[in-house]
Order: sequence, then structure tokens, then C-alpha cells
Amino acid sequence: MEKIDSKEKLIRLINQYQNLVFSVCLKLTGDYFVAEDLTQETFLSAYKHLDQCTVDAEKAWLCRIASNKCIDYCRAAARRAVPTED
Repeated sequence: MEKIDSKEKLIRLINQYQNLVFSVCLKLTGDYFVAEDLTQETFLSAYKHLDQCTVDAEKAWLCRIASNKCIDYCRAAARRAVPTED
């Protein structure tokens, strides 16, 4: 079996899973534009850690990265929120 270089592997992952990752991000954030940004961040993070991905678990691996990115975003957004007086 020939070894696929990381750029080709990333392109394949994006083509195969971009809609799924975007759906996860949109579901967790509820914001279309934030979901787009988090989808990009997910694939950037995946590219940096491609050595940790196995072919049989890449779908779950990408979904977990996307979920973690969304959780981090929501936590940061909550910290940035200005409290309102009732």
C-alpha cells in the first residue's frame, strides 16, 4: 500500500467530511458563520495532528475535534459576554 502524503490526505478528508464537520459545528453553535470558521479550524487542527489519525477512525476523530472546537468557542463566548442587570 502506498503512503499518501499529508496534503493529499487533508484534501481527501476535507472532500469527504466537510459537510459533516460543518453540520456538527452548526448544531453546536447555532451560528452559520461561526460554524464555517470552526470547520476551518477543525481541519487546520486535523492537519497539524494527521499522524494521530487512523483510517478506520477518521470520521469520529474529526467529529471529536469539531466538538472540542465548538465547546472551546462557547466557553470563550460565555466569558466574553457582558452581564446584564435585571
